[in-house]
Amino acid sequence: MLKIRSIHPGSPASRTGLKKTDILIACNGEPLDDWFDFVYNATGTLIIIEYKRGIQKRDITIRRIPGMEWGLEFVGQSPRICRRKCVFCFIDQLPPGVRPSLLVKDDDIRYSFLHGTYVTLDQNDVSIAINKNLSSVHVSVHVSDPVQRGRLLGTGKEEPIIPLLQTLSNAGISVETQIVIVPEWNNGMILEQTLMDLLNIPSVISVGVVPVGITSFREGLQDIRRPTASEAAEIIHQCDNWRRKALRTRGTPWVYPADELFSLSGKDVPDTAYYKECTLRENGIGLLSNLLQYVNRDFSGRGLICTGTLAAPFMKRVLAGSEYQILAVNNTFFGPEVGVSGLLAGNDIVKSVKAENYSREPVFLPRVMFNHDMLTLDDLSPGDIEQLTGREIKIACGVEDLI
Repeated sequence: MLKIRSIHPGSPASRTGLKKTDILIACNGEPLDDWFDFVYNATGTLIIIEYKRGIQKRDITIRRIPGMEWGLEFVGQSPRICRRKCVFCFIDQLPPGVRPSLLVKDDDIRYSFLHGTYVTLDQNDVSIAINKNLSSVHVSVHVSDPVQRGRLLGTGKEEPIIPLLQTLSNAGISVETQIVIVPEWNNGMILEQTLMDLLNIPSVISVGVVPVGITSFREGLQDIRRPTASEAAEIIHQCDNWRRKALRTRGTPWVYPADELFSLSGKDVPDTAYYKECTLRENGIGLLSNLLQYVNRDFSGRGLICTGTLAAPFMKRVLAGSEYQILAVNNTFFGPEVGVSGLLAGNDIVKSVKAENYSREPVFLPRVMFNHDMLTLDDLSPGDIEQLTGREIKIACGVEDLI
């Protein structure tokens, strides 16, 4: 049974007469043991809720328009908080002034299933995934050796991951994994062993290999660094070797190096065939290749396009000959080593646009720099940026919005 924490005023749930003291028993005939059961079963535009009020059991029907939330929050709905202290944790190196929600270190396999977030995985996560048949889930592996993984996770003890993944595999739970490369910690032969171990687990359907992200706010934290050009090239070479093995044994490329590794190495970005069956684009894998598909397309619009320093050279290639201008925005919010568009702050956009001697054409901003509430990392909305720059602001979800 499920206890209600709050009912949002004006929501579909509020119009049914439900009360905070009511206890939900089932949704569409499926029993409710926790909030995840409700989210999992409450799809579509109509649900039937069985609930208990006092000693009486009742049924109600709740309807909503597509895209609207039901308006219910439940006791225990907050995500489990991460108990690890990873040496590369991005949250530990956030600057002052970020949204409070960004400071939450969630490590909950239920949220992993719903939103694609990565978890470090423990036995409790494995039990939840199997009991609720959560497939697929996303797991931060980083390294297969338990001792070295414990060092990376900052726990000071062995952190075995392969037995947990094998248990998920035996239960038929698919897993998408991630390896964050921290040079001198988990690259070279350690990476080689990790990829071999993961390939031997049938339910590990993909591996994303990404370089560690480092901001300018690491005072008091472990001294780590980004891969050099030669190290990035070697990581790509290793991934390519294991891709060939995976193609022979599985028929799929399986392991995918991040776009940033190609940028760091100076290598050309592969064509889209390289990313066959890849579902990791939100992790910065395959985005640049997809972007380059638009080279030689006709773009009839005009304006100033703001983007991160990583994508800017590629945007210039795509939009060469058009009336669009590209502005590579330096990330002073996090620091110069952060070049992805999704981590651009609103105030960096404002400073860059105001300093640019450009016409009064519209300014295009990437949708990925805003959250679901259309706020930047430093809590500016498109309207705020428009007011601060004195320029018309337009949001582009992709290059196709510029055609």
